[in-house]
Amino acid sequence: MTDAIHSESTPSFFGRDFKYVSSVLRSCALALLVLATGVFATAADQKSASNPCNISSAEAAGLNHDLSTDLQTGNVYVATIARILKEERFDVLDCLADHARSGKERFSGGAWKLSTLYVGLTNPVQYPIVHATQQDWNVLLQRLQHWTVARPNSITAPVALALANSGFAYDARGESTADTVTESGWKLFEERMTEANRILEQASTLPTKCPEWYLAMLDVARNRGWDATHSRALFEEASKFEPGYYYFAQALAYSLTPRWGGEAGGTEKFSQEVADRVGGDQGDILYFQIASANYIVRGTEDDPKLSWERIVRGYEASEKQYGTSLSNLNRMAYLAMSFAGGDVVFANKAITRIGEQWDKETWGSKEYFDQVKQLAAEQGPRMAEIFAIEAAAKSNAQTPEGARYQIAFEKTYRELLRQCAITHGGTPDAFGSKFESLTKVGAKGTVEDMKISAMGPIAACLDRELKSFQQARATPFPPPPQTPYWIRLDLDWADYTPVATK
Repeated sequence: MTDAIHSESTPSFFGRDFKYVSSVLRSCALALLVLATGVFATAADQKSASNPCNISSAEAAGLNHDLSTDLQTGNVYVATIARILKEERFDVLDCLADHARSGKERFSGGAWKLSTLYVGLTNPVQYPIVHATQQDWNVLLQRLQHWTVARPNSITAPVALALANSGFAYDARGESTADTVTESGWKLFEERMTEANRILEQASTLPTKCPEWYLAMLDVARNRGWDATHSRALFEEASKFEPGYYYFAQALAYSLTPRWGGEAGGTEKFSQEVADRVGGDQGDILYFQIASANYIVRGTEDDPKLSWERIVRGYEASEKQYGTSLSNLNRMAYLAMSFAGGDVVFANKAITRIGEQWDKETWGSKEYFDQVKQLAAEQGPRMAEIFAIEAAAKSNAQTPEGARYQIAFEKTYRELLRQCAITHGGTPDAFGSKFESLTKVGAKGTVEDMKISAMGPIAACLDRELKSFQQARATPFPPPPQTPYWIRLDLDWADYTPVATK
């Protein structure tokens, strides 16, 4: 920047008439002194503007890792915030929070830095340590209380203190099911949740507002058993205050699950409703963001039955708008093996991009990640081929010529299947009652390839018949409209089992 300032000064200095050069030279020392002072002052101002919170270069590096290339970005950010809190540099923390909040700062992938900042403020221990002691909690709470006293107008301090009290409440309750919690555990849980509620109510009068305040209150609402009407009203108020803070929708969707007393299907209905209300790509992104919440990725038996197709659309729109996130990739790979019987094609592509940056929070163990990785690598390419064939068959069937050919082809194919049902009677050992067949027909009506998604004696008979036609270069089918030509039939064993048992 110094060079730029000098270059701007040069034309005004040498552009003057030559007769004034002697006077300029006489005042050169003074001019250089003034110029140097201006340079140094400007540089200082620029440094201040680029580092308004007065953090060190190491801290700046810790807060600016790239989640698209380093899975540990979030952990590094959290640890950096936790260290600043440990040093009780409360003015710096308020500055960082204010900038993250007002600037709506996000990591690559769309996660809000403000949300991650609060994780650093409210966790008594940092990764890789998991379990905090009573002393760890006491130290954290005392430190946050010091902050609220030292900076009474800070909104970040009381919100962090309330969130820490909520975490402390869960520490008393434990992670087991409700029927295993002791009477003293429930008592401490209620006391600490009540304290979190009190702190938030008091902080609501502060001049600055924070979206995380609403999220903390939604947590209190769930844990203190607010009715659905009041919780929904709080969600609507929160969404109006900061529409892009998707954590609100994640929190209420969680509260609507059966484990929290919600009706079956309530989370699914809510997720679709709020996503449709937003609409377009942003609505799909919100749907994906709800699906990527911890309670779904690492949930239990009452996980909501969300639409996998819409999750994928939302993820792709999110990546286009916010960039790549290794955390999102891990979660999508995990979800791909959980929804709709497993989408190994998507999982294989995602895991290939993940490489060795697997996420322990998502997968639980390296062993499980490796098992899924191997399965996806083995089945992904095969299923990708099937999907491509199905797409070609669908395209063929949508033309007028294809629709006519479908009728002629299906008549011959079904007769082959009927004959196999007669000669190989009995109940077919199939994967369900319905199955799919894909046949590649050559230019003259030959069988070039076939795929039958069923097992059992009748399916084996059909496979042998088609392969015999293929080997003999026979022409059991009429010539197709063009080649190569794939045709798909969706069949039902129920149409043939009565034949087989006659």
